[in-house]
Amino acid sequence: MKFTIQTISKAWHCLILIPLMGVLAGCATSDEGSALIRLSANNVAIGAEGGSRTITIATYPKGEEWSASASNEQDWFTIQEQDNSILVTVEPNTSAEERQGELHISSPKSHFTTRTLTVMQEAAEELNLATNAAERYDFDSEGGEYSFSVFTNGSWEISTEAAWISLAKDTVAGKATISTEPNTSEQSLQGVVNVTIGEGEQAQTIEIAVSQGTRAENPYYKLCGKWEITANKWYYSPNGSLNSLDYAPSPSQYYLIFDIEEGVYGESLVMRNFLYPGTALEVRYDKQSEGFIIPFGWMVHTYNMFLYITMVSSTQFSYAMLEVEVIPSADCTALTPQMPSVSGFNHIGFGLWTYNDNGGKVAVGSSARPTMFPMDNIVFRKYQD
Repeated sequence: MKFTIQTISKAWHCLILIPLMGVLAGCATSDEGSALIRLSANNVAIGAEGGSRTITIATYPKGEEWSASASNEQDWFTIQEQDNSILVTVEPNTSAEERQGELHISSPKSHFTTRTLTVMQEAAEELNLATNAAERYDFDSEGGEYSFSVFTNGSWEISTEAAWISLAKDTVAGKATISTEPNTSEQSLQGVVNVTIGEGEQAQTIEIAVSQGTRAENPYYKLCGKWEITANKWYYSPNGSLNSLDYAPSPSQYYLIFDIEEGVYGESLVMRNFLYPGTALEVRYDKQSEGFIIPFGWMVHTYNMFLYITMVSSTQFSYAMLEVEVIPSADCTALTPQMPSVSGFNHIGFGLWTYNDNGGKVAVGSSARPTMFPMDNIVFRKYQD
């Protein structure tokens, strides 16, 4: 007598197995199809995150031999045979497509019809990755940090092979930070930072180029040094009058040579001996223009003496409190003050003013330190001994 059972209900052991045991008691187990096998489930469904499920196996006669196998191409799940069960372990699914495979339980001696167990797994959520990072971040020699946001629906990582680059990520805030320490070497540095998500088919990477210059290349430090104020023509007013002759001062005599020194890095510089000996004027550094801004209208030392923008015409001179932006040349060997244009005046320059005995402002001058009114374009040039 031969039986083939494809589907057996959960009550099989109560409704079928007991009477069949009597019917089959006299059957030889060596005849094909003479044994019965029951699986606790005909399929296994597991989420995209993966996991394990145990399938219980019952046979008649008890102890009947069986084995489980899957086709070679279905390597995304593994099986482990136990005494009366099979442990099915499914790896995480990183693909955006569902997976389905088959597991076959068979008899080594063909005592029962091979049973098929279907293994199914959900697809992973389709991953998206975007950032508001720049394609490239350029650090100056002193280093610093740049932060950007990461927009994704998956778990992301940030990495680099460059040892001089430091990275930090805030998963909750979706924020990443790239930072560097001062580059004390004489070589500029180049590196790449990767922001990645996913595996396999869904792997995505955003590359960010990172560079860092040397101090010799740093625009801020290029400004430091000794400079000379030059102009093709100067106006000299030792007595505050307008009837003075044109004058060509000597830099070594009239403090047209001054020094630019470090102030607060990246924020300010100090101009020393600018137009008057012993002065120390703090000026604002402008990262965008790589120049600085001079605030004219400041007191010299502790004297009742001020440095102003001077305005000269054929009949009068005046003064103003103004800010002047100074722009460097490409090689930083020259600095050009962006002198303002003032209606009614032909020439704009620099001047020192003080109060006379009557409280009026007058130009300051002497044989050693005259007040100077440049009558042509003013340029600061790197001083050569």
